[in-house]
Amino acid sequence: MLKIKQRNFLKTIIHILILGIILSPAFSFIIDEHSRPFSLFYFSITNISIILFYLINVIWLVPYYILKRKYLHYTIFLLVFMAIFIGLQHYFREIPPEFANIPERKGLGRSNFHFLLFNPSLFKFFMIMGLGTSIELILQFEEQKKKFEELEKQKIIKELNFLKNQLNPHFLFNALNNIYSLARKKSEDTTPAILLLSDMLRYVLYESGKDKVTLGQEVAFIKNYVNLEKLKYSPESAPKISYSFSITNDSLPIEPLLFVTLIENAFKHGISYLSPSFIMIAIKENDEEIMLSVINSVGRQKDGIYTNNNPEGVGINNLRKRMELLYPDRHSFKQLYENSTFKSFLTIKK
Repeated sequence: MLKIKQRNFLKTIIHILILGIILSPAFSFIIDEHSRPFSLFYFSITNISIILFYLINVIWLVPYYILKRKYLHYTIFLLVFMAIFIGLQHYFREIPPEFANIPERKGLGRSNFHFLLFNPSLFKFFMIMGLGTSIELILQFEEQKKKFEELEKQKIIKELNFLKNQLNPHFLFNALNNIYSLARKKSEDTTPAILLLSDMLRYVLYESGKDKVTLGQEVAFIKNYVNLEKLKYSPESAPKISYSFSITNDSLPIEPLLFVTLIENAFKHGISYLSPSFIMIAIKENDEEIMLSVINSVGRQKDGIYTNNNPEGVGINNLRKRMELLYPDRHSFKQLYENSTFKSFLTIKK
């Protein structure tokens, strides 16, 4: 927060200095008493209009058009401003009646329109507008660079945390134990279980290192994760686990390992051996957004009291920060505990 305030303060100072440069000719008008009335009049028309256009440019045009790649709209507005400026130059070039008797200004009148196209004030207009746009773009580039660096750090942290918390040796040991038990029983599920684990390892080691994966790949990984988790439970103690996926565009690019944190939390904190448990996972994708909902039961303690076992730990905090970096103003994330049920909802707008 402090860095953001410092950056905004520096940005304000820079723009004030530029406006000061525009206004600096006023000091010479104050010193020259003979030129002061007419000079201040002409100064007020030409330079104040540039100041107005400058402020509109840095406050509105650059953020809403240049940064959003609407270059045609920006060019149109710039040409409109230029036409207005030329019109002001041409119209107010004529000396007001109260200044016409000043000997130094006799003979001056409204200048030729062709000449105005080569007027130094018009050149000054383009210089000032270009300077304001350049400063805004440089500051925006620095901000995006910092966000990118922070995003890279979060990506590394996310991958390390996932490998540590999800596919750590203890998790792999349990999965292999379950597969070994299936093999001893000569179960037909042994080979599919090995393939599930193999696919998950391949996804984590190779696909998750990419900037983007397809939504179809992410959904396939979640299915494998859920099916592999089911191997830990016998038919008698197995919780009720259900998932549904409504996807219209399997090839939609998305950040890898974005949803698994919430699903892992549900398995970690929502399964009880003392009371019936359930986990419901749903992903829906349409033309406007992607929605993930994870609903799980809350384990009952020995005294019969239901307690929320889904604490907001490092994984959830990392997820919140990652969403803020990846999808600023384009996501919503909320968790709530009600009626002995813990619910998580994550929505990403396209």
